[in-house]
Amino acid sequence: MTQKNAKLLAGAAEVSITPPIGSPTLGTIQRSTGVHDDLYAHALVLNDGRQRIAILSLDLIGMDFALGDEIRKTIANRTGINITLVHCTHNHSGPFTIPWSVLGSRWLSGPGKTWRGGLAPKLAELVSRAEAESEAVNLRAGRAPVRIGTNRRLASEQGIVMKPNPAGAVVPWVDVLSIDRLDGSPAAILFSHAAHPVIIHGSSRLISSEFPGFAARKLKERFAGKVIAIFGQAFAANINGDPLRGGIEAAEHAGAVLAEAAFQAVSNSKAISSQEFAVSSVHAKLPLQPLPSKKECSHSLREAQERLAKHYGRTALSDEQLWDMQDEAESAKSQQESKVVDDVQPMEGKAWWMMDTVLCLRDLLNKVEHRDESPLRFEAHLVRVGDWSLLAATHELFAEYQLMLDKAVSTEHNMMLAYTNACESYIPMDQDLALGGYEASSFPALDGASLRYCHRRALRPGSEGQVIEQLRSLWS
Repeated sequence: MTQKNAKLLAGAAEVSITPPIGSPTLGTIQRSTGVHDDLYAHALVLNDGRQRIAILSLDLIGMDFALGDEIRKTIANRTGINITLVHCTHNHSGPFTIPWSVLGSRWLSGPGKTWRGGLAPKLAELVSRAEAESEAVNLRAGRAPVRIGTNRRLASEQGIVMKPNPAGAVVPWVDVLSIDRLDGSPAAILFSHAAHPVIIHGSSRLISSEFPGFAARKLKERFAGKVIAIFGQAFAANINGDPLRGGIEAAEHAGAVLAEAAFQAVSNSKAISSQEFAVSSVHAKLPLQPLPSKKECSHSLREAQERLAKHYGRTALSDEQLWDMQDEAESAKSQQESKVVDDVQPMEGKAWWMMDTVLCLRDLLNKVEHRDESPLRFEAHLVRVGDWSLLAATHELFAEYQLMLDKAVSTEHNMMLAYTNACESYIPMDQDLALGGYEASSFPALDGASLRYCHRRALRPGSEGQVIEQLRSLWS
């Protein structure tokens, strides 16, 4: 195809979004002490002559709807592009941008306010720059086997625990979309895999883009630096990258393995003949578990405050006192002695974790008193070109959703991303909601993610059918 009759245009660009040193990271729940490698935002703009689509990938843990909506609105005002997917790689070695915990959100609206405020205009400028780089392109799609993570929900006598489950569901492949110049060389590569970026996690207080960033840089090297590589996190809610807390070198190794698989997928990819996009969207309200009674919530809050007072002689600590206490703790000792669940390191008996529990319970009690039964906002978008489709959904979806959809939908090449436009909850399967565990338990369990996430409750059983129905409808 010559440039004269090529219809599809695409442009890509990247920019550093590294936060200031001292920004707390979710992996350590401590203030960062330096930067190992910069965090980036990557943008891809596609234009088929009828509509323009912006796909962004940020080396961040996630964001709430307020920030996601702000970014999309700013991009629309700056560029006129109304279809924007703001994806996060779910990086745990970056700043607290996710609405998980009360104390993390306080950082974002306090010391991190200036950095946060600069995100939307910087990303709008990035999209504008990517579009300015547009040129005629062709598309190729491919897949290659790879696995750098393990299912993390293991059945035990104590119920579901956060430990490797080799028999559990994973998504054992990498999907790629190669955006090729007319001479056949890739201008940009969008690639996705499902695994929590927790290989560094609590092992280092340095800011890093984790294995997704390492993979993107290694893939770029494979093409002599003449390509922009853009990672997308797939449905990884119940998959941890291996080895958990293995350190920076282990994350670099995982990134190299993933990059090599992506390179092979590009090498064996198939051309996509169509050059016109079809875009569809769904918006839904998913029901959450019922609110507890005021008596139940008050009782849990009173117990949490008593534990805090017993350890620290007070029922409240300032943010600075909490971060300072964490800074003083020896990281290695803290990791060894702490109870480990999911993709964070709860510090049972530690000031930060105990105070955050109190604050989360206070917020839950406030919801109880105001009868705040608001459901979970859920949305997903499908970009389809011929036999290739990109599904991008909000929140943390279990791997089983991706495995099921990949077999059920009509397109041959299917790339699926979670953590897009917002991440405010886990989306488990119904059987997992019945089993509980970190991702699927709800009050009165206090070690689960649902208390930390901003809605303070897990999804209601029966949500699985609604999620599947909404997502499958995108292809029809």
